[in-house]
Amino acid sequence: GGIMPKKQVKGEVTEEERLLQLQQRAQAEEEMAKKKEETLTLYLKKEQRNASVNLLKLIESWRKNLRQARDAEQLKHVAILQQTNERKLDEQNFIMQVRSYVLIHLVLPTGC
Repeated sequence: GGIMPKKQVKGEVTEEERLLQLQQRAQAEEEMAKKKEETLTLYLKKEQRNASVNLLKLIESWRKNLRQARDAEQLKHVAILQQTNERKLDEQNFIMQVRSYVLIHLVLPTGC
């Protein structure tokens, strides 16, 4: 006769079942990674939109201040406002860099 297949002990996982479980887990991890990437992309797009809107507001504010600057005293004031606007932009850029770094290097890699 031929070789009899090994009888499966109750509760024991066959090689086929083990491979199926590994495949399912790999697929679930891949889907999670894809969802995280999509979430990151949406978040960064939203942040970029917000940054653009804020930049336009700062530029409009700056233009308004320039129009109002009539004499030397106002020009001094405008210079201070320009420095303040530049600081706000620098802070906004720094925050965006930190958020991007955290998302790309700390949030996205986990579970992948």
